[in-house]
Amino acid sequence: MSWIIKSSVGGRGGSISTDAIIPETGEEWGRSIGLDIASDFSDVFRGGKGQLDLSTVPRTVVVERKRQQFPDIWWGENKLHIISEALHEIIEDHDPGLHIIWPVEMQTKRGEVYPGPFFAFVPGVHAAAIDEDESDANVTEETHYPATATRPGSISPKFSYLETSWDAVVKSDALPDCHIWWDHGLTRSYLLTSDALHDAIKTAGRKVIPMKKVCEIGGTA
Repeated sequence: MSWIIKSSVGGRGGSISTDAIIPETGEEWGRSIGLDIASDFSDVFRGGKGQLDLSTVPRTVVVERKRQQFPDIWWGENKLHIISEALHEIIEDHDPGLHIIWPVEMQTKRGEVYPGPFFAFVPGVHAAAIDEDESDANVTEETHYPATATRPGSISPKFSYLETSWDAVVKSDALPDCHIWWDHGLTRSYLLTSDALHDAIKTAGRKVIPMKKVCEIGGTA
């Protein structure tokens, strides 16, 4: 079976307000690489398929409000996941070499460095196992708007996402051969884990974003 991590692209669930900077200049990371590129990175961090240039990813992160401790996984700027060393080890034990992980330094606004290490984490596996029809999903169908005398015709594409129940159903034959992945069965991407990874995290007592068990149905045929 699988579990869904109950975070959202809207910032709810596991989000910590941070700003990535260039430490040598104090410049905002997004400005240093160009806002359009930062937007592209955000899409990749959220599960959009694309290549990361590790020479330009954020490596220093300033926390908006000083904290005594951090959970083992949370969302930061551009919806990038940050994980602890303990969770890094658990993930690598289960999915060695499958994901994109690099060290980041966490700082206060005064430049004090939090004891780490911490790591940025971009899941490197993608699947489409969530079943839109069987899940508790909100689906907005594609809408066509006719042209008028003052406005050209347009289309609002279909969009689907899970309701706040987080009741998801996955197709067994679409599950990937890994333990944590971005799932694109709906328009909005979701992060799922295997039973084994969920249980390893729980056994180790790590503090992570809440998860919910998903139902599994047979093949897509």
